[in-house]
Amino acid sequence: KETREEFLAKTGLPDIPMIALLAGSRNGEIGSMMPTFMTFADKLHALPEYSDYRFVVAAAPARSESDYAKYIGGREYVSVVFGQSYAVMRHARAAVVNSGTASLECALIGTPQVVAYKGAEINFLIAKMIIKIQYISLGNLILDRICFRELLQYYFTPDNVLYEVRRMIEDEEYRSAMLAGYQEIRDALGGEGASAAVAGAMIEELKQ
Repeated sequence: KETREEFLAKTGLPDIPMIALLAGSRNGEIGSMMPTFMTFADKLHALPEYSDYRFVVAAAPARSESDYAKYIGGREYVSVVFGQSYAVMRHARAAVVNSGTASLECALIGTPQVVAYKGAEINFLIAKMIIKIQYISLGNLILDRICFRELLQYYFTPDNVLYEVRRMIEDEEYRSAMLAGYQEIRDALGGEGASAAVAGAMIEELKQ
């Protein structure tokens, strides 16, 4: 495994606490997620105890700087790292993850997360009518209960993300319960080798 020092040297990131932001790989996902991500980052960064945190957007290798620059603007506390979503999640204190394979991978890595999703309202309503499922995250589906929060559509707001991220970092009982749930997910998928079982699917998703 790549050490934190190696990861920081390769990416040029400072050795400070990180929050991973995964907006997805498609144009529509990036456009839907990034504005809320940035307002959340502003709010958390404004708190004295989080002023030294770096927000790292884990971008798919097929994307470019320009896909994110228009949202990030001059925020010096936000960085973009391409093609290293796994490493970004692994070295982060917490992650805000667009629903998808990355959410399951985050659980297998062991980084506390909140899942976020915002799409076209009509598409979301149609999907809810056709697919009668209680959760959209693979980890929660596997456990058939809430292990980590899902902020969908109207619930995906900067304040809700702020609350969940602070809770994951500051509330040790909540954090420990989530990590215990992660172990149940690993066990359900076949133990420590579960990460390899989804690696191929994640790689394919990140290539898009």
